[in-house]
Amino acid sequence: MVLALAGGLVVAYRATTDATIPDRGVPPVAIPTEAFAPSGPARAEVAAPVSRVPSPSLSVSVKPAPLKVTARTNPSRANLARTATITASSSEGSAWPARDAADGDPGSRWSSGFAEPQWLKADLGERRAVSEVTLIWEHAYAIGYRIDVSLDGRRWRTIWSTTAGEGGTVQVDAGGVGARYVRMYGTKRSNQYGFSLFELEIR
Repeated sequence: MVLALAGGLVVAYRATTDATIPDRGVPPVAIPTEAFAPSGPARAEVAAPVSRVPSPSLSVSVKPAPLKVTARTNPSRANLARTATITASSSEGSAWPARDAADGDPGSRWSSGFAEPQWLKADLGERRAVSEVTLIWEHAYAIGYRIDVSLDGRRWRTIWSTTAGEGGTVQVDAGGVGARYVRMYGTKRSNQYGFSLFELEIR
């Protein structure tokens, strides 16, 4: 059985080689050899939707302004260590207490235990604008040490340091830094004794 399209009608007929089949009056139908295109209007291909992501806005990095520290100035340049609370990491003995490094007496002194590191700290009682720190060393001076400041006694900032100390009188320019606490932090001794200071002056 063969199906063919002719004039809009589907015509069925049986192909055979038998010559004895009588002619029933059905005209022969030419069968096209090319494939039929599907009926109906052509379908337009629809592109998949495209998601457009907006370009990120320009990122601008802004450096925060440094925090301003309110600190009381010292126009008279008085030695603030004289009225500060003085403490130390250790003392060689009762004859060399931490307080003697800030009593204004050039003959008395503080001397630490014979070990490293050691520190001497002044609590000024309030935030002050510190312009200068002076150390007057005894014979047992520090070769390596630094001057630190703090607002709370926990977080420290180093404003000056050396690894080649030679003793004597050392004046450190503190630049008016705001601080409540000031300390000398010794890391290397000049001899077998401790760190020994006649005076610590803070102005």
